[in-house]
Amino acid sequence: MNVRNWGWIVGCVLLALWGSQPAAAQGQPPPPDAACRLCHADSAGTMALPSGELLHAQVDPAVLEQSVHGLESAEPVYCTDCHGPRQRYQYPHAPSDASDRAQYRADTALTCEQCHDTAAVHNPGHLQATTSSDLPNCVDCHGGHAVAPAAVLRADPVGSCQQCHQSYPDEQLSWVHAEVTANFGPGQSCETCHASVPPSEDALCQSCHSLLAGDLTLASGEKVSLHVNPADLVQSVHGEQVREGIPYTTLRCTDCHQEQARQGFPHPQPDAANRRQRTIALQQVCQECHLDVYESNAGGVHAQHLRDGQLEAATCTDCHGSHAIQEPDQPRERISQICGNCHAEIQSQYVGSVHGAALIGENNPDVPVCTDCHGSHAISDPTTAAFRLSSPRMCGQCHADAAVMDKYGISTDVFSSYVADFHGTTVTLFERQAPDEETNKAVCYDCHGVHNILPATAENSTIIKANLLATCQQCHPGANENFPDSWTSHFRPSLEHNPLVYWVDLFYAVVIPLTLSGFVLFIGSDLFRRVREHFQRQRKEPADV
Repeated sequence: MNVRNWGWIVGCVLLALWGSQPAAAQGQPPPPDAACRLCHADSAGTMALPSGELLHAQVDPAVLEQSVHGLESAEPVYCTDCHGPRQRYQYPHAPSDASDRAQYRADTALTCEQCHDTAAVHNPGHLQATTSSDLPNCVDCHGGHAVAPAAVLRADPVGSCQQCHQSYPDEQLSWVHAEVTANFGPGQSCETCHASVPPSEDALCQSCHSLLAGDLTLASGEKVSLHVNPADLVQSVHGEQVREGIPYTTLRCTDCHQEQARQGFPHPQPDAANRRQRTIALQQVCQECHLDVYESNAGGVHAQHLRDGQLEAATCTDCHGSHAIQEPDQPRERISQICGNCHAEIQSQYVGSVHGAALIGENNPDVPVCTDCHGSHAISDPTTAAFRLSSPRMCGQCHADAAVMDKYGISTDVFSSYVADFHGTTVTLFERQAPDEETNKAVCYDCHGVHNILPATAENSTIIKANLLATCQQCHPGANENFPDSWTSHFRPSLEHNPLVYWVDLFYAVVIPLTLSGFVLFIGSDLFRRVREHFQRQRKEPADV
């Protein structure tokens, strides 16, 4: 039977079916896709494609009516509107040019562009990959006959994407996407990263790591958290700010993590075998901007310990942190807290000292913190002779400052009296002439303590009378209970402090100048007499003839 006979038969069948409709319906012409619906509603036929895949001819009319092109459509959409041109829907149908189902779907999707934007304009999240052979088309996302409204896709954007994206060729891609999508917040979807307009590298870093809550496992088995709160960076010293009149924008992730920026995602496994090696390696990042500080730190005791293999020595991030970096001296007590992360025992002593109590309990800005004595980056070794000899001058930075000491009723004589006595004079000479040679002469912290300095009146102070002998015996083991009495402390002798010494000093202060003045007067008068007598003799002697 030829094509015309098949067409005649189908026409007769359609007319017969249409004739069986109610009279009211017979007054209207049949819709252009009436034959399509009648034939495909209960068809069990199939069409084999060259790939061997089958296309089923059966189409449920109810599916069409419930789709976006169905009863709720603003204008009727017929089968022939999509399945064109004419030779495509005439019966018998022309054979398809598609070699497989994917190509068939792509050819069908082209008809969507008769009414809608082209895929080159509207393809959310895929416009960055327009050269990809796997670029989805309209049918892939919206379906064929059961066309889903865009609102339905937007209601479950992740589920819509996962219809295709269920597995990934790389293990890192797989678990990262699983964790990120599971942690999406309001307004976030796959398009947060895979937007039609490509986001910046920095935005991609922040979007991904703000949603990651898992850890990266290093070769050692140690774990490093992958979660980063973008607000930490914005509110840190690397956020947007103006310094010395110069405006700075917020630092980008890729400014520091340049290696990850170059190699992209998935990121390569870190070279560091363990957490400590990774922390030490991050110091190289800081020098990109802080070269002067980096070089200063290289001469300090921490960098020297690292070079000596003591890997626990402090690095940039140990002290300053990584993302939520704040001013290290705001508040000022933060300095001692930072140092206390490694030097916990010393921090405990400092907190209980006269300096620490004033800083932490009273927020006193005048008391010294760790960096005032040790420096911040070029920290010298406090166990050397040079440090010991320079320590009195270090203490004198505050205790010889009259403006500061007057606030607390402390005399600056505590420093000048030390420098003037036997201990201080010897230490000063050593510092000037042989700064690297050891000396057993007492410096400030030998008597007062190092980090555990207490008020001079405190019960456990090393310099109150009850404890002073034990303090002196550290250097003078043979000292008896009378030994400390010979010390007048750091006060200048006065009627209040050491009155006997005061009177003796006053006596000598008067007698010595008077005695010396008498000597000068006697010698001067004798010299005057001798000169006068000399000239008188010359006048009496007769002149030579």
